[in-house]
Formats: sequence, structure tokens, C-alpha cells
Amino acid sequence: MANELNVSTDGLRTAAANSEITAAELAAEPAEGGQGTHPSQAGVAAILAAAQSVRARQSLRVSGQADDLSVSSARYDDTDSGGAEAITGTV
Repeated sequence: MANELNVSTDGLRTAAANSEITAAELAAEPAEGGQGTHPSQAGVAAILAAAQSVRARQSLRVSGQADDLSVSSARYDDTDSGGAEAITGTV
């Protein structure tokens, strides 16, 4: 068959777990920096705050994708098992 579909549910679960780790790392609070009264320190603080905002949004996105991978893996296992049982029952 030219268009075979090969799915590794273990691979999907591993990818989901790795994505959750990445999401947690992105959500971690960065080191304090840029505090003070000099304009350059205020600029650094603003950049760090913007970077943390981006990290928080990306963390949510990656975490959502990890959830999708976990659900997809479980659904594929259920569908594959059901198909195998149906074939076994007819043979």
C-alpha cells in the first residue's frame, strides 16, 4: 500500500511529556534584573518583562499542544484496538 499510516503512540506520549517539560521551563520566572534608577536599568526591566510575557504565552501554547498529543495518542490506541478486535472477530 503506497499511503500507509504508521503511528507510534509511544512517540506521541513521549513528545507530550517533553512538551510539558518545555512548557514548565518557559513558565519559570526568570532571574531578577534591570532594577534601579538608571534609564538603562529601566530599559532592561522593560525588555525582561516583555520577554517573560512572550514566554508565558508560549508556555500555554506548548502545554495545549502537549495535551492534544496525549489525547490523540489515547484515541489512536482506542481506535486501533477496536479495529483489531473487529478484524479478529470476523476471521
